[in-house]
Amino acid sequence: MPLDDRTGQIVTTESAAAVRALDAAADALLGHRADVPRHLLAALAADPDLALGHAWLGLMLRLAARRDRMAEAGRRLALARAAVATRGATPREVAMIAALAAWEERGDMEEAAARLEAGCGAAPPDPVRFKLAQTIRFLLGDAAGMREASAAMLPRYAPGQLGRGFILGCHAFNLEETGEARAAEALGREAVALDARDLWAAHAVGHVMEGEGRAAEGIAWLAGVRAEPGDVGYFARHIVWHQALFHLHLGQRDAALALFDGAVHQPGAEDVRDIANAVSLLWRLQAQGAAPGTRRWDMLAAACEARIGDHALGFAEAHYALCLALAGRAAALETLIGGMRRTAQAERGTQPRLLGDLGAGIAGGIAHAQAGDAAAALALLLPLRSELRRIGGSNAQRDLFDRLILETCVAACRWDAARSLLGERRASRAPGVWEAGIEARLPPRMTARPSSSACRAA
Repeated sequence: MPLDDRTGQIVTTESAAAVRALDAAADALLGHRADVPRHLLAALAADPDLALGHAWLGLMLRLAARRDRMAEAGRRLALARAAVATRGATPREVAMIAALAAWEERGDMEEAAARLEAGCGAAPPDPVRFKLAQTIRFLLGDAAGMREASAAMLPRYAPGQLGRGFILGCHAFNLEETGEARAAEALGREAVALDARDLWAAHAVGHVMEGEGRAAEGIAWLAGVRAEPGDVGYFARHIVWHQALFHLHLGQRDAALALFDGAVHQPGAEDVRDIANAVSLLWRLQAQGAAPGTRRWDMLAAACEARIGDHALGFAEAHYALCLALAGRAAALETLIGGMRRTAQAERGTQPRLLGDLGAGIAGGIAHAQAGDAAAALALLLPLRSELRRIGGSNAQRDLFDRLILETCVAACRWDAARSLLGERRASRAPGVWEAGIEARLPPRMTARPSSSACRAA
């Protein structure tokens, strides 16, 4: 006889142990903890024919954005389908399998998210499908789609209903990403008050503070975030990354570098999001005059070289390119860019399209900038700037590329472009020490364009 999980969703299994493990996986997923796969494997150990467990684990493997995990995702899809053929399935399980198939077989992340969202707000609402869809849309930079889904989901949860706080936290983040900072902070604080372990909601409030330049307040706020004991997953480290950004906003380079060494970068870390966090922070440190040294860049570059050939997530690939460039690994960078272009031409789906539309151009611009040809770099990067959201991630994460473009404008002596971009930043976020440093490097306004020699002297 099928059993219900804690949220009232029917699971096609007769194993109470499997359902308990699925409940634990749901708690971990909503709380952004690192142990989701462990709980899913426990559920599958209790019931090897658990279709929901196989489909969910397959989606987690796809979210890892590593080509070496894709074969296993395909195997999980086959196992889920075999289980359905034997036992049948609920509409929820059918939707999870269809989402995995859309991504695995067609590379269509948009379809995967849409299939997860379809019906997830019906009574009883399904926070697992909702959260998985939110994660996929986050990787696509689809803040509008995330907000639309969370706005539709929130009324399904009455005050006091189990899981409502996590939905509040999601909507808070989505409001911040779409320009509603005041409402975002209020909802985020409400969610954290309901559950102090809600890392995503606390992170949403931190995003508001980052955009508004409330750095000292942000450091204090994130210091109070309470991760689960023993949770050393990527998202706990991402919270520390945000703390480091606050320190850099205030010009506290030593404090930011200490956070890089102590938490943000873990030698041997394989999660692509960890690598992106570390690359982004190290570049920002260097851009603000810190001297991170070759050892740190070399350690990161080794991790990036190990991921050459993945071509599973344009956001990650752009960070790999930046790291390889700054580590002086020109041959590896050329290999990465060539692979991105070949993938865009030979494969179908969301990420091959993004690699062709954005990823290869960003990486090529980075390569030109590192080679000292700032003009050629800008010729690639500036036209892509208005499309950067599509590369995925949050406003705070993509700000790395805006900073890179502005630095390249200065290197190319494109003073008017640099002033224009700096003005846009002031209108959208509070300037900090880095912005002041950029402004100090701009010469007085001139009626004539400086010569190339004058540019180099400047």
